Amino acid sequence: MKLLLLLAALALSMPGPLSAAALTEGAPASNIPSAKDLAGIRRVVETLRGKKFLRDVPTRDISENELRALVDREIAKDYPGRKLADLQELMAWLDLMPPNTDLRTVCEDLLVDQVEGLYDSDSKTMCIPYPSPIVTNRPAGKHPPPKKPGDLSALDTGIVFVHEYTHALEDQYWPFDSPKDHESQDSTDADNARSFLLEGSATRLMVEALPAGFERDKPGAYVLVWNLLHSGLGEFAMDYVLSRAWKSPDVKVPGVPEALARAEAMPYSFGYSFCAKIMRNWGLDGLDYIYDHPPLTSRQVMHPDKCWEWRELPVQVSLPETLPGGWRRLTDDTVGEAGMAALLGSQLKNLDRGLRLARGWEGDRAALYEGPHGARLLAWASSWESPSAAERFARACAEERSKVHKAVLTRKPGRPLAWTRPDGGAGIVRCEGKHALLMETDKPSALAEADAGAGPATFTEPPQEAARAAANKSFLRLNPLLSRRRDGDYSVTKSLWGLLQRHDQNSVGAAERILLGIVGEWRRTSSFAKWDLGWGLVAKHQSEARRRISKTTLLPWGVLGSHFSTPVLQNPSDTLSRDTLLWGLAASRTSVANGAHSLRILPGGLLLRTTTAPGKRALHILGTGVSHTGASTRFRLFCIPLRTTHTR
Repeated sequence: MKLLLLLAALALSMPGPLSAAALTEGAPASNIPSAKDLAGIRRVVETLRGKKFLRDVPTRDISENELRALVDREIAKDYPGRKLADLQELMAWLDLMPPNTDLRTVCEDLLVDQVEGLYDSDSKTMCIPYPSPIVTNRPAGKHPPPKKPGDLSALDTGIVFVHEYTHALEDQYWPFDSPKDHESQDSTDADNARSFLLEGSATRLMVEALPAGFERDKPGAYVLVWNLLHSGLGEFAMDYVLSRAWKSPDVKVPGVPEALARAEAMPYSFGYSFCAKIMRNWGLDGLDYIYDHPPLTSRQVMHPDKCWEWRELPVQVSLPETLPGGWRRLTDDTVGEAGMAALLGSQLKNLDRGLRLARGWEGDRAALYEGPHGARLLAWASSWESPSAAERFARACAEERSKVHKAVLTRKPGRPLAWTRPDGGAGIVRCEGKHALLMETDKPSALAEADAGAGPATFTEPPQEAARAAANKSFLRLNPLLSRRRDGDYSVTKSLWGLLQRHDQNSVGAAERILLGIVGEWRRTSSFAKWDLGWGLVAKHQSEARRRISKTTLLPWGVLGSHFSTPVLQNPSDTLSRDTLLWGLAASRTSVANGAHSLRILPGGLLLRTTTAPGKRALHILGTGVSHTGASTRFRLFCIPLRTTHTR
């Protein structure tokens, strides 16, 4: 729902050990990093995102009162007048939060407790909460030592600000507060999907900035961390950890309903996996394409194939303005697959089951009605991929009412599943094919009449489907020997169901796969190139001109040889390159454009090891030689230190 977008858009850092600006006792009365630090962070973001800032992003401290006022401003902008009160009631009836919960206070408390850095898209400024919530909530004596100027370590302020400055940079190219975003409230799940994209992109770049924490005089460690993060194992590990972050107990915040807290964390989990997959396959050009063609539903982000090659469009679900018996609609909204997963998973105490129950969602609409004497009635209509998916959802809703409200369930042959609650409420849920309708009210005597009136809830297939069906004739789309399918500017051609050959192409670029990748696979955009032979076991290559990154390996994991080059994130004018032979065991060479380089022959440089860097020189043959670092010189004989001299 749209409020979840607000939470995700404002909570611009993930819960966890990342602190915005570590304060110690006696620290200066500001959390704002130095101009040098901020300039370094912006360079990192520009390098990783492949775009330059179009204008400066001012930075300022923001107090707790100012942060609360900012939250109030955002809520008032989207929910003026009684809209917020009506939304609160609707969310309470959906069990997204307890009755009489003050959403404004929940949002304020959540952000004041968690936010560590905030990009305000209205004022276009970077806001730094002061004092830092992480520090003020940290036990006495647990403050970390002060950081050195310019130190951008993995758990330092820089990583969080990489996330925030990514928001600021992307806002300059794809405005967050575009007027068209406020023109219609037809599908707030689309707004949530957009938050998944925004947070996923920023989190991906935040992860990719981790190697920047290694000093430039340690290029080998930098290359190692970068390659580890982008290896198959590293990608799998990061995806595994982040995809489950929304399930972590740490996501829960005292005073915040669990379903809302889980939903607020979802953009970081599913958004990261979504953006990481696009960038692995299509680079930054692919990510730009998605920003130009943003996802329409959270389902498209949770299942990326439904957003990229063949967009699954939602079924439009409508509920009447009025129902028999004098019921008048107060508000309505779309929960979406992500919202359903968070709701059912939290209430049924099984988040994985919540995901399974929400899978198969095609569209929904929930409405809250007001009846005579202030009575309330909830109507929630949804469309599913199959009758069995609709039936599973219906049974789960009834089970949730039984667990949460101690409702007594009854089901008679030929009648919908019904329940009565100890507080006097009553409800029913019924399925008709792929459609489900849940109704619940605090006036049970009017339930049957209202149910009869809600029957005309309409389910409209996406109008684009007819046009796509006309453009994709069945005999060509389903032909096993040679098939072709087009969706907008994206086309897919397959030979023998794709087993022999598959060709993908759109305005971004093209991809080719032969014999399921056994022979090879190629991908190319205007700045991104990727190919591999024999599933990458023979050779593989990936390069991206916008980032000035290139990597080539021969045999698995570069066992025979490899080449890697990239700009140093802290100083993009310096290019770091590394070449290896026999996985570096035979020889390796690392160099940086600023003059630093090293050469190793045999493991550990047993035969030859040379190092040249600012303030450091070393030459060893068979472990025998001399190294000079700063004011000291060390002599070794067969790796045994003989003498160290110091100069004043």
